[in-house]
Amino acid sequence: MAELTTLNVKIDRDLKYEADTLFNAMGMTLSTAINVFVRQAVQEQAIPFQIHLNERGQFRKLLTSMRAEAEAHGYMTDEEINAEIQAARAEIKLIKAEA
Repeated sequence: MAELTTLNVKIDRDLKYEADTLFNAMGMTLSTAINVFVRQAVQEQAIPFQIHLNERGQFRKLLTSMRAEAEAHGYMTDEEINAEIQAARAEIKLIKAEA
């Protein structure tokens, strides 16, 4: 048997409770589940599941991509679009005020 060592990990108390409950239902301890994860990662030389950006991160990535494409094609910048919107709003206020 391999020599064991200790790994200390800080984790949210509620998350730990939920993980303990889940893994106990699967017949293992949280420690065993972490060992399974680490062994699988080493075997695959990768994290053994997909990690996804949250929606906000995906949106930022998409927005950055769109901005780069717009610049490459000479389209309006965010600032120019915002200036057009502000000018249109000011014009609408003038029209309403004159009416």
